[in-house]
Amino acid sequence: MHFLFAVVLSLLALPSVVAEPVWTSLKTKAGISLSYRYNPELEVKAKAFYPGKPESFLLLLKDTKSVRRWLKQSQDARLLDGSTEHHWKVYTRFQSVWPVSPRDMVTCADVSKKDKSLLIQITDCSDLVPEAKNYVRIRNVKAVWILTAKDQGFDMQYQGSANPGGELPQWLVRQLTLSSLRASFVAFKTELKRPAYQAKATQATH
Repeated sequence: MHFLFAVVLSLLALPSVVAEPVWTSLKTKAGISLSYRYNPELEVKAKAFYPGKPESFLLLLKDTKSVRRWLKQSQDARLLDGSTEHHWKVYTRFQSVWPVSPRDMVTCADVSKKDKSLLIQITDCSDLVPEAKNYVRIRNVKAVWILTAKDQGFDMQYQGSANPGGELPQWLVRQLTLSSLRASFVAFKTELKRPAYQAKATQATH
């Protein structure tokens, strides 16, 4: 009896395990898979395969002049002082889309290599740039890109979350975020074929 009582006490003393929020998957289109969950902010994932080398995507991301071609509703982007080859500081502005006000965000990207994968960690660096008049600051940006080399190309995985600021309804944030993410992954299919990115990526791996 004393033994059973001791077992019960030990079980009660164990920390409770909180279940991870379940991901909701959307229909895969054009080889692009999307899913989302609330944890508690909206968190999204995307995955697709692209021909070429992972380094081509690094070149695309760092080319801030290209942002309007692949990031939906983006107005412009620029590298901030202190950026290096493996650490970028970027200020991005977004155009308004009714009923959403113009927004901006400041992010830092850190590139690392692990086995056959390139990792790009994105973090919020809002403190680097003062808030701008007429722009709502996107905060708590946290994301990771994982680029894994495969035969004839590479797998690209993205997972991220952010607080869009303002008083936007949950359904609208989800709709705009997923729509933008899918549009970006579709645009990558064209952008990554550009000779400038492919040629420089090949040089970088030799």
